[in-house]
Parts: sequence; C-alpha cells; structure tokens
Amino acid sequence: MKVIQSHTITDSTLTSSTVTEADYAAWLIGTTYAIDAYVIVTTPNIHKIYKSKQNSNVGNNPTTDTSETWWEFISYTNRWKMFNAPVQQQTINSGGIAVVITPAAITTALALINTDCASVTILMVDPVEGTVFNQTYSMISDSGITSWYDYFFTAIVRKTQLAVLGLPPYGAAVITVTLTDSVSASCGFMTIGTYDTIGDSQYGASFGIVDYSTKTTDASGNVTVTAGNFSDRADVDVIIETGRFAQVKSVLTAVRSTPSVWITEEDTEGTIIYGFFKEFDIIMTNPTVSLCTLQIEGLT
Repeated sequence: MKVIQSHTITDSTLTSSTVTEADYAAWLIGTTYAIDAYVIVTTPNIHKIYKSKQNSNVGNNPTTDTSETWWEFISYTNRWKMFNAPVQQQTINSGGIAVVITPAAITTALALINTDCASVTILMVDPVEGTVFNQTYSMISDSGITSWYDYFFTAIVRKTQLAVLGLPPYGAAVITVTLTDSVSASCGFMTIGTYDTIGDSQYGASFGIVDYSTKTTDASGNVTVTAGNFSDRADVDVIIETGRFAQVKSVLTAVRSTPSVWITEEDTEGTIIYGFFKEFDIIMTNPTVSLCTLQIEGLT
C-alpha cells in the first residue's frame, strides 16, 4: 500500500497544455447576461464555468457570488478538469492531451485516473542533467486474457488507471505527460507528487463502489433509473514493520483531511483510489510486524 501526497497544479506550475480554454466566452463585468447563459472565468487559479440564474445579470462577479444568487458553478473548464475533482468529469481533447508541468519540487510519483487513451508517455527533463526519465506505457488492458482465443477474439479494453512510482527525484525537472490517441483522449484526474509506502497490502482486501444513481418506481411498478456519479471504496489490511509504527501513523495523520491517491497494488487496475481514508487502526501484533487496517473512500 502506497499513498501519493499531491503537488497542487496551479497557473504557475502548468507551463502549457494542448487543451484550449475556450469552453464559453469569458465573463465581462459590463456585459448583460440572460438566464441560462454560460461564461468562463480564467483568472489565475479559478478556471471555472458558471451559468446565469437570472435575466438582466450585469456586474455580478461569479467568483464572489457565494450565495449563488446570480451565478451557478457548473464545473471546471475543460483544460482544468483533469487537475480537479470530481474524478468523473473528464478533460477531453481531440487527437490527445499533452501537458507540461514545472512543479519546482521533488516529484517521485504520478497517477492518472478515469483515463481513456491508447498510451501515456512521461518525460522528465532536468535543466542540468537533461532527460532523466522517458517512458511510454500502453493503456491496452490484458485483464481477462487467459488464452489465445481470448487474445484474438475478446474486444479490446483499455486501462483507466495508471500509477508510476519511483520517478527520479529531481527538484527542478520539467515533466511532460502525453496522452496519445488517434481519435480523442480523456482524463478524469491527474496528479503528481511524492509517495510514501505504508506497508504490504494483504490478500482479502475488498473493493467496490458507492453508486449515487437514483431508482424510482411509479404506481404501475415501472422502474426508472437515473444514472448518477459513483465513488470507489476499499477495505485493506496492510502489514507494516513495527519499527515504522510512528512513521506510518504520522503519514496517515498528515493526509487525514487531504485527498490523496491510494495505491493498493500498482500493477492491478481498479486498486487505485483518489480520496480519503475514513479510519485506520494499527494493531501492534508483535515486535517485528504490525497490522494496519484502512478504510478508503474515493471521491466522485
């Protein structure tokens, strides 16, 4: 079990992106907006889409309308969805996505969640050492392929998650992440940061989802299902070295109120969750190893 403590992606660290930020016209203070009109705000570290809630809407700044009297927050702009929750809202771009990030901090891990693309390339270039990391990862899933028949006749399925740990720790490196696809690429969430090892995940871990879809039944018994978002969840037992008790407790305490990426098994799709732990317990089993139980709840 590992956890990535994320670096926040801001205007100063996102050096460039091939995704344009032109979802709608930018909000202007002197323009009068009708009800249901959409605007974007692209001032530093905002990058949000708003919808007008009233006619004759003029001079009302969406970012300061905290009561949502005039404006309703809809989502982040297409360029910035991949750096913000909800995970189910994706950045989508025809021909692929390429972002250049200058974190100005040591980065040893990267994760992509709710992604749809053919491959992912990670390039790290240090201003002194040059290229220190350059790797391409295929996003074609081989899960369920257990025979030659499956190999040739099972429909191609793509991985939706990727975790790369152990990136070289260069504090000044520029990181370029490219999601390649012949049609369009999409990404629900991308994060970079540093990772900590909690311990060894044990078999018996359980994974599932919390479904927020609604189901209604009318007087005739007809059921209508309205699809909603969902979030991942997991219950994992982790073996840790008893000598690392204080360190593990400190790491878990530090991320208690910060959404983080939890990786039960980096080579197994479906075991990477972006969210919080609901609770944890460390049982000091013996002087050598202890048992840590984690309940993790993902964000939608």
